[in-house]
Amino acid sequence: MKGELLRRIQAAGGVKIAEVEQPTPERLTAMLILTGGVEREALKTVSHLPSPVLLIAHPTHNSLPAALEILARIRQDGGEGRILFGPPEEIAAGLREEMTLAEAWEELRFSRIGLIGEPSDWLVASGVDHAFVKGRLSVELVEVAIDELVERVEKARVPKKEIAAFIKGAGAVEEPDPADIRGAIAIYKGLRSLVDEHRLAALTVRCFDLLGPLGNTGCYALSRLNDEGIPAGCEGDLQSLFSLYIGFLLSGRPAFMGNISSIDPDGRTVGISHCTCPLTLTEGYAIRSHFESGLGVGISGEFPTGPCTLFRFGGERLDQLFVGEGTIEEAPFREDLCRTQVRAVMRGPVDSLLTAPLGNHHVLVFGHHAAVIGRFFERHLGP
Repeated sequence: MKGELLRRIQAAGGVKIAEVEQPTPERLTAMLILTGGVEREALKTVSHLPSPVLLIAHPTHNSLPAALEILARIRQDGGEGRILFGPPEEIAAGLREEMTLAEAWEELRFSRIGLIGEPSDWLVASGVDHAFVKGRLSVELVEVAIDELVERVEKARVPKKEIAAFIKGAGAVEEPDPADIRGAIAIYKGLRSLVDEHRLAALTVRCFDLLGPLGNTGCYALSRLNDEGIPAGCEGDLQSLFSLYIGFLLSGRPAFMGNISSIDPDGRTVGISHCTCPLTLTEGYAIRSHFESGLGVGISGEFPTGPCTLFRFGGERLDQLFVGEGTIEEAPFREDLCRTQVRAVMRGPVDSLLTAPLGNHHVLVFGHHAAVIGRFFERHLGP
């Protein structure tokens, strides 16, 4: 029975299973509860397992009743755990999710995050407690003055082929001229050099401060960094950057950070817009100016319709969460909003965005990821 069950779980895809005597840090460890009557024996092993304790149960031989009793005792003793139960396909999906959660947490911890310039003045509810980030998450915030970025940008060399490639890929080029496009790519070069020198896993930029000395924006640079696997956010917003970073780690794809530009509680629709987006998420893009200033380069990306998840971690200790799943739908383009515009029809109510918002910026990822985001939050960030 054991051999057949393990074979079917592995055949469901995405996991390789091996029996071990002791857990090892290189592998995700789970305990298979084959029959009832093993509760006390199982609890002897629990002390050797990492938290949360994963129990696999199946529908016969009192496996599930035993797993329920074991997990109840684990929780009584102050521990955490989860039962993976159902057909082999569902158990395999649960194991894949647990692997994603474990890998995301290990990637996040001890990473280095760049804060290029201070948060923008209008972000009055989007700061984080630096001591919490260092203590709870073991994340190091690397602060870099915006003047240092400007100096690097002014010295950057931009190959003509990169300018040509960006223009060639666009469906249209409207306001910017070649000098603007060269300047936008130079900002990418400056940011990329900071990423490499400081070994940054993610970063956020006080991007409006580039408008004065450079007459340009970070929109292209942030787009390209996200496509290169470096989550990069706008305006020095650290709460949204952590959302962007964790969304990337959990979904395996770049995410889109934007302003909440419209909310229709009756229709459960939310509009999100910004002047940058990862180009790998788009079906096409146009090169436009930056919306608020009319300067430099902004990106007007066209997202495909399909499932999505909208979320944000909030609070100075990232101990609040808004998350909902929905579907991206086509919407008419508006010239009075930022250049990339998305409309999502959500499955659940969106009233809390109006009654108890966590802030402006939210993050959108393709696919339905609410469950894994919620589990990550409860396990590592929640109060």
